[in-house]
Amino acid sequence: MKDVIRCLAFASTLVLLLSCSAEKNCTITGSVSVPDASQTYQAVLFDIDIPLDSCRIDKGSFVLHTPQNPEKSLRIEIHDASGKPLGDGGVFNYVMEIVADTGKMRVNLDDSSSEGSPLTQEMSTLLKKLDSIFMEPGDGDPMQQLRDLTRNTYLAHTRDAVGLQALRLHAGLLEEKDVEALQELLAQGADFIQEDEKLMQSLLFLTASQKETGAAEYVRIADDGTVVSRESVEAVAACNALVGQGQWVLLDFWASWCGPCREETPNVIRLARKYGDKGLKVVGVTMQDKPEKSLEAIRQLGICYDQFDAYLQQHL
Repeated sequence: MKDVIRCLAFASTLVLLLSCSAEKNCTITGSVSVPDASQTYQAVLFDIDIPLDSCRIDKGSFVLHTPQNPEKSLRIEIHDASGKPLGDGGVFNYVMEIVADTGKMRVNLDDSSSEGSPLTQEMSTLLKKLDSIFMEPGDGDPMQQLRDLTRNTYLAHTRDAVGLQALRLHAGLLEEKDVEALQELLAQGADFIQEDEKLMQSLLFLTASQKETGAAEYVRIADDGTVVSRESVEAVAACNALVGQGQWVLLDFWASWCGPCREETPNVIRLARKYGDKGLKVVGVTMQDKPEKSLEAIRQLGICYDQFDAYLQQHL
């Protein structure tokens, strides 16, 4: 009996080792021009905000490792010795989006170029074309140019990370009347695209926007996250009142149950604190949420900017 147990244990270990060795990895060799060669810098590879690998930059070069996955868009950042990303106030000057779709690839953060990774090259091409339209839209409607670019890119990449990024961007450019068009595009994508939380959030928002939202509640939040006041308002009129007052307005659509929303909240808080006295008005808009859950999340996350609670869940 002991011999049988030993054999089973050995077989299990062998299967585990074989499965681990069969996992395909990607080696990312990179280069970057750091601001001060006498200082220490780190290259850090992220999946959203989760660090996957890091290494010290040596003479402008670095090597990172991660499992191959054509469905994930990853991000390389350059940090200083204290762990702070290079750049001003979280606006990264040393950052590059990549897709680990091959065994070996080379990247250059100075010009966002790459070799050996077709999907990383496609991602860079998409981002550069978007920048070009923003900077020099040329003839025609810039919004329509952006919609066409993101839609066509998605249709060419319905099974990989480039397509997911393109469709997320495309969804953000759509209007209420485009709900069915977005649903049709989603149906053509792989399962991981159809199940993407950000796309589901965009679809819910467009669906809710088709309906009469009527009364809403404007909740004023103090710097320490406490509720100062709650005021019943008409949703559309209240939103319109925020603009045209000589300030920039950032509307952050979120929900207490939305994982990506909660991950992004610290960045929004930093923006609100840094630029609040420089003309930026940040307002959160709760989506598909219960008021008590929203208030609980506001306290947990330390949200310091005002909120719209539009009760959209009552109209779906």
